[in-house]
Amino acid sequence: MKAVGMVAKLGVFAFVLILLREVMEHPMWSGSTPSTQTVPTTVDFAISILNDWAIVTLVLGLLLAMAMIGASYLVRDERLVNLLYDMGGDE
Repeated sequence: MKAVGMVAKLGVFAFVLILLREVMEHPMWSGSTPSTQTVPTTVDFAISILNDWAIVTLVLGLLLAMAMIGASYLVRDERLVNLLYDMGGDE
């Protein structure tokens, strides 16, 4: 079980490194003067997210969904007292 956890941690670390590399290679960081570049709009951002970064968006969505499901599982309270109270019994 610890091996699976280590593999998952290494995978997340590699994924973050790949994301950082891709973000830092963007032409926006090339150092050209702002007067020669056009300012990106929200439409450009949406097109970029949905076309160029589609796989990354899906992976992040899956990770967030797994985190939400895991959090809801951890919050559950299954003590007998609470289960009986939910069912309406006072025993």
